[in-house]
Amino acid sequence: MTKDLTGIAKPCPMCGSKRIYMTYPKIDVIYCVHIQCADCGLNGYKNLFKDVDINDAMERVINYWNTRTDKESEDEKDASND
Repeated sequence: MTKDLTGIAKPCPMCGSKRIYMTYPKIDVIYCVHIQCADCGLNGYKNLFKDVDINDAMERVINYWNTRTDKESEDEKDASND
């Protein structure tokens, strides 16, 4: 299955696209939840055991995608330390 995460997930850190999608095929023992930018193809995934609720699994992957270093914040910190 595919889910459109536009407006839910942060824009792509590589190209800035807001067109982010998630796929979560059902496999016997695990969910292999993929998240991907529709424009440049940057992606990530989490493998989660099926005893985790699929909605929880999707939330974990969205948090994974949204958790990253903010380059602008790092630059501001570096400038204030000089």
